[in-house]
Amino acid sequence: MACTLKTLAHPKIVAIATDKYLTPTYASIDPTISSAGGVPPKYGQDFTFGIGRKAPDGHSVGKTEADLKPKTGKLLKVFASSDKSGMATRLFKQFLAKQNQVLYFDDGDLNRVAAAHNNIKYFCDAALSAPNMTNRTAGKTRIHQALKNAGWDISKLRAPTDLGVPAFNIGDKGGLFGSSGDFANGLGVMINGVQHVYVLATGYCHDSKANQYSIKLKYIFYDVFGLDDDDLTEYGAKSDGLFSGDAAVGITAWWQLQHQFSYAPLVTRIVIEKTYNAPAT
Repeated sequence: MACTLKTLAHPKIVAIATDKYLTPTYASIDPTISSAGGVPPKYGQDFTFGIGRKAPDGHSVGKTEADLKPKTGKLLKVFASSDKSGMATRLFKQFLAKQNQVLYFDDGDLNRVAAAHNNIKYFCDAALSAPNMTNRTAGKTRIHQALKNAGWDISKLRAPTDLGVPAFNIGDKGGLFGSSGDFANGLGVMINGVQHVYVLATGYCHDSKANQYSIKLKYIFYDVFGLDDDDLTEYGAKSDGLFSGDAAVGITAWWQLQHQFSYAPLVTRIVIEKTYNAPAT
């Protein structure tokens, strides 16, 4: 029988994952992380926006906002054809509303779909890596091992920070029969690779007699819904011509709105909560 979970007076950060290819330059604000004693995520060039910046290789698919805004819809057509919840459409709609600052995009359907995703389920379990779990990270200190090192006293836990970030990358990007998986349900264009994950413990109990513990974890996933110059160079179109694909035109229109017409990017934020019971061994 599991011990009775007790809500922690203050959530505690017990693990962190950061994309190793990220150049963390631009600071963000998230009171949830700050109140837990952590430093909110920092992001790269995709977090920036501005007026009139020249495209690195002269990419352009329009001269005005009115030209460009409808062309971003090509990305929904290509990469969100099977999104029945409308979450991808809502994200693009919020971006196209043109905020003058970076805001969070929180969405209940996105949380639900992400929680059911195989890559996310694996990440959540492997972040704990308790011995009674199928998905574990062998040879690494994860939450379970950090708890053991702290004598099962969660207040003394030192959070591991070397977790690998998950991605929404199952499926095919516009293959012979079109896009599939995450490149049809919207997740690939909304997020694809997650940039940061913070794992917070919000409840905990340890039963020394039974050698077991229970822990309630809140996983917060962050990614920038924005583009940098590398995205444009790799995936963009030089012009909206006969041989320019819909995805490339959509990417270029998105980049132009962000960096030439000051459309602020968004930060997608996914929140998933799970409770685990595990042996304290």
